[in-house]
Amino acid sequence: MCFRTLVQKYFHKKKKYQNGLTHLMPNESFFSIGSSLIAAKSSLLPPGTVPSDPRIIIIGAGAAGLSCATKLMEFGFDNLLILEAENRIGGRIFTQQFGDNVIDLGAQWVHGEKGNVVYEMVQKRNCLESTGEIYKTFECIRSNGEVVPKETTDRLKEILSRILENHANDLCNFDGSFGDFLNERFEEALKELARKNIVDQEMAWEFFENFKKIESSESASGMDEVSAKGFHEYWQCPGDYLLNWKDKGYVRFLHMLMGSSEERHFGELEEHIKFNCPVDHIQWNLKNGKAIVRCAKGLHEYEADHVIITVSLGVLKEKLDSMFHPPLPIQKKLAIVGLGYGSVGKIFIEFPLRFWPSNWYGFTMLWLKKDLEELQRTPYNWVEEIFGFYCVNYQPRVLLAWIVGSYVLKLERMSEDQVKEGCMYLLRRFLWKWEVPEPVNIQISRWQSNPNFLGAYSFRSLSSEQLNVTAMQLAQPLTILIPEIVGGKSCSSTSILSHYPGLNEQKTGTAVTTICSKNVKPILQFAGEATSRHYFSTVHGAVESGYREANRIINYYSNE
Repeated sequence: MCFRTLVQKYFHKKKKYQNGLTHLMPNESFFSIGSSLIAAKSSLLPPGTVPSDPRIIIIGAGAAGLSCATKLMEFGFDNLLILEAENRIGGRIFTQQFGDNVIDLGAQWVHGEKGNVVYEMVQKRNCLESTGEIYKTFECIRSNGEVVPKETTDRLKEILSRILENHANDLCNFDGSFGDFLNERFEEALKELARKNIVDQEMAWEFFENFKKIESSESASGMDEVSAKGFHEYWQCPGDYLLNWKDKGYVRFLHMLMGSSEERHFGELEEHIKFNCPVDHIQWNLKNGKAIVRCAKGLHEYEADHVIITVSLGVLKEKLDSMFHPPLPIQKKLAIVGLGYGSVGKIFIEFPLRFWPSNWYGFTMLWLKKDLEELQRTPYNWVEEIFGFYCVNYQPRVLLAWIVGSYVLKLERMSEDQVKEGCMYLLRRFLWKWEVPEPVNIQISRWQSNPNFLGAYSFRSLSSEQLNVTAMQLAQPLTILIPEIVGGKSCSSTSILSHYPGLNEQKTGTAVTTICSKNVKPILQFAGEATSRHYFSTVHGAVESGYREANRIINYYSNE
């Protein structure tokens, strides 16, 4: 499914903020507190305001929120509460009963092994296996019913793979979209093949258009919106890229993370999650060093020493101007606006029996130009964005259709009967040699229309590039300054003076107040897959971000 390659490691970079202070942004790390130092306000709180038992609010019970909470609990920070807008845990991990087993409406696979925190946590528990030939061995069928020969599809796959492997340097220096980059390189490759009369040009372009839809499912957006340079930022973990959870679904990982049992469904977090509590108001940077979080339109209100926000980037975009009081700093706003966020749809179809051979794994659809123009004039025009139907592991009677593009939201708003009718139109048109029975059940993902998600996952857009924003800017916490009087409590050995040259000491009355890292309190923190520099759009990126923010608090209260 994915042809992404590794890129060079992030290097140190200086950033200048509006207040004139130069801030050195180090490599992203679970344990780094250096990257946390953005002073939201220069006013100082009274000495001695660091609590001994800090109250921590985590917004969102997805992979980032749960991993953050379990890490904090591990280090004794048990005065915490997770506020979850849905009536379940998981966020964009959503496992449901369906057919003969379970399905994942959201995250479905563990992507890679080496360097993947999720894989490393569960590898000894025998709960993962390769998805196998699905998404590797599938048929390409044209809209006239012709099955593209395997040698032709293999040759075209090889061309596209070579484009991304051999032009890696071109990709990270290309000014434009990833779609433009692919179009240029593919056209060059086809000219060479045309001279040798190896591949039918029309068929090749049909294949290419379908390939772009498949790649769009990786970024949750059209290729013309994805930055070529930003696409190159994604790091693929070596190893099997499509590891599934056998017959348990991705929710199994969450229960392993929490230490769930029959008696305690949410494990160590049993008493720490409040469901049906969408947050709509965060008052931060108050004079007492606390934050106020309100949810359910003011029905519930909580005071906290630290607030960790793990909601989707889509929700941050939607509530950017209404949730935060006072408004977020301009750099944070630009990161939220500039980073891309899109959607992808899944349609699971259950049949009364398997009508396909046991060695058949699915197919993708290539549209002839005239057939596509005809389709676009029918009520079934939305099915143009479905790029294929695939078998599902441990579901012998289920096919999974993937849809991308502008029709995802339209799909989510359609009735199940309408969606079923469109899918059956495609199956009976492209699999015309087989007798396709009426399905007995259908399940549709609805991420974009759900106000608690408003999409599937993030990507690096052209706006990200134009505004020069990164995931690290989104990950930066907002902090307040708490002084310690020299001669009273000792300062931490790690001073913020190196991060804020020129900020030496400030006078409070007659006492000299020295600013140390212990004095820089993270009040508003951000986690989630969109805050991951290289693993955005993945569960392991979300988990790492949760650990990162937990360790930020652990380091803040450390005596070292």
